[in-house]
Parts: sequence; structure tokens; C-alpha cells
Amino acid sequence: MKFGLAALASMVVGTSGLSTANGLSPVTRVVELLKSLGEKVENELKTEEDLFETFECWAKSVVSQKTKSNAAASARKQELETYVEDLDAGGAFGDGSTRR
Repeated sequence: MKFGLAALASMVVGTSGLSTANGLSPVTRVVELLKSLGEKVENELKTEEDLFETFECWAKSVVSQKTKSNAAASARKQELETYVEDLDAGGAFGDGSTRR
């Protein structure tokens, strides 16, 4: 896009025909408009990149936390299943013993 702006700007320098009340030709005004739009797009790109990086960091953090939480829940589930199996086998304390 910068090459296109440079080419357009060089064409403007070569034209000295029409001018408006503020002394700028229509082509010069278009070039200035395109330059300002280019700057605006660059600023918006930077903002979007910053937001994306923030979101990406947040997402990685959440995935990491959920993975750890799921691992802990799976381990707890296995402990509870073993406990229930022991209770079903007749152990009053979950370890197969009656502890009298």
C-alpha cells in the first residue's frame, strides 16, 4: 500500500493543474486522505494486535487452569470409585477393614 501511495504522490507532484480554495488540488487531497487512512489503519492494527495478545495470554491461562482442574477431578473421581468399591465389598471404613 505504501508503494501505491508513493506512486500516487509522485503523480501529484507532476500535476499542477487544478486547485481548490485551500490551494490543494483534488489529487493532493486524495493523497492526503489516503495517507491519513493508512495511518489510521496502522494504529487500528496495533490496537488489534495488542488485544489479540491479551486474549491469547488469557486463553492459555484458562486452558492451563482447566487442564489442572480436570486432572485433579479425575484423580478424586478414581479415589471415590475405589472408596465405593471398598464399601460395596463390606469394609465399613472404605479400606476393606471393619476396625473393631
